[in-house]
Amino acid sequence: MTELKILQGRVGQSAIFIACSRRMESRRPDALFHDPFAEAILEILADDPTMANIAAAIGQSMDSDEKFNTEYFAVRTRFLDDGIQKALRNGARQVVSLGAGFDGRTLRLDCPDGTDWYEVDLPEVVEPKAALVTLSGLAPTCTRHDVVADLSGDWVPALLAAGFNPDRPTVWLLEGLVFYLTEDAVERLVNTMTALSASGSALLLEHLAIGMLGEAGRKLRALNLTYGIEWISARDDLAPWLAGHGWAVEVFAHDDPRIGHGRKVAENPAMWLASGVLTGSAPAGAAAKP
Repeated sequence: MTELKILQGRVGQSAIFIACSRRMESRRPDALFHDPFAEAILEILADDPTMANIAAAIGQSMDSDEKFNTEYFAVRTRFLDDGIQKALRNGARQVVSLGAGFDGRTLRLDCPDGTDWYEVDLPEVVEPKAALVTLSGLAPTCTRHDVVADLSGDWVPALLAAGFNPDRPTVWLLEGLVFYLTEDAVERLVNTMTALSASGSALLLEHLAIGMLGEAGRKLRALNLTYGIEWISARDDLAPWLAGHGWAVEVFAHDDPRIGHGRKVAENPAMWLASGVLTGSAPAGAAAKP
């Protein structure tokens, strides 16, 4: 088996935390989704010492009066699932997950024939995930492409080398990513993504609310730092910001009942979820399409 040293690091702990949250959701009688890959990951790693740390973190995060509870991850996952499947029904056959982590959508979502799914992340994530996918025994529902790249740098050559076609409509998924990058890095990322997008492309993006970098998020930031996780950027103007990049999006607060399916999510002004489509060309200064 591939050695999973990543599980002792910041990125690995975050990935396993999300897997734990998704397994918890999957076991509920009213589950918003079912994630067999999360179940498989935790069975495979049951004896890893990291698991005790993750269990403690989940226990702390469930204190929704002061922190951000795990209900949000269920709502977020369902929102993004629905957005991806809508875009696939509308004809897209190419998905790019930027900062894919240990996401199991390629193993559980119903993808039409001919769907190519590119999962882009650092080598310390891509390599152990590939091993976990094999060990899980789960069959992909699309054609999976592992792409090793640093999203704070030039990630386009690796994506193109993996077979990505910028002339095909693409579903872009940015989940749990942009608030870990500097504002300049986020601008470069979105510019490049837009330049690679054909007509009919769709965007699903999560971003941090500015209030979480202030007093409202102080206790949660402190908890994150104990696991080496730090939020760097945030913004509250997603619709006009993305419109400036050529995307028309609808934006929801993380606790908006229209997307919550009856779930009670912590009320801190924590996250925004955006879903939309490409309406215009890349802005001036954006990366040129290869």
